[in-house]
Amino acid sequence: MRAAFRALLLVSVCLLAAPAAVSAQVTAPPGPFVIDLRGAYSSVGRSEELASPRGLALGELPKSVLGLDAGVHVYPVRGKVTLGLGASLLMIGGTQTPGEPEEGAVDAPITPGEFRVRGIVPQLSLNFGSSRGWSYIGGGLGFSQLKAGRAESDLTYSPQLLTINVGGGARWFISEHIAFTLDGRYYRLASKPLEADYVGNPVVTMFVFSAGLGFK
Repeated sequence: MRAAFRALLLVSVCLLAAPAAVSAQVTAPPGPFVIDLRGAYSSVGRSEELASPRGLALGELPKSVLGLDAGVHVYPVRGKVTLGLGASLLMIGGTQTPGEPEEGAVDAPITPGEFRVRGIVPQLSLNFGSSRGWSYIGGGLGFSQLKAGRAESDLTYSPQLLTINVGGGARWFISEHIAFTLDGRYYRLASKPLEADYVGNPVVTMFVFSAGLGFK
């Protein structure tokens, strides 16, 4: 009789523990780490101050560019609000072909204008949700470089520019280790004055939208 009671008690404990374990798995906080690989699209804040010193008309700077947004993030403090620490590598750029010359104008070689940005930008984030999917907001302060000018000229990247990024996004895990991820982020690259080997640049702003996969 006691053996049967003990067996019944053991089965009851197992049945009660199973949903609790499943629930714990579903509601585990975000993390413990994630690697993001995303394609990126950006609208560029064009300006005469950026174009003119490089021999470009405003319309010869690209209005939008494409590239790569890759990042690694860890989550040292996990709970209802999870703290994330990480950094993203942004490599983005494109060209803009000049319009057709006006009738009667002297023909000139049509050389595209080019604009590119590269940088590694740290990010601090607040994350909401579970390990099966979460949203986040955050930002950071880091450095990046830009280059702009005629695509066929000997372009070089600028010195390091102090760069602010602010944004947010979400990850939805379609399996235990793979997620679909979206991110929208505002970047502000600081101005740089004219130097001996650099033409200088005004403040440059970009809004970068990226989508791709996350892995943990």
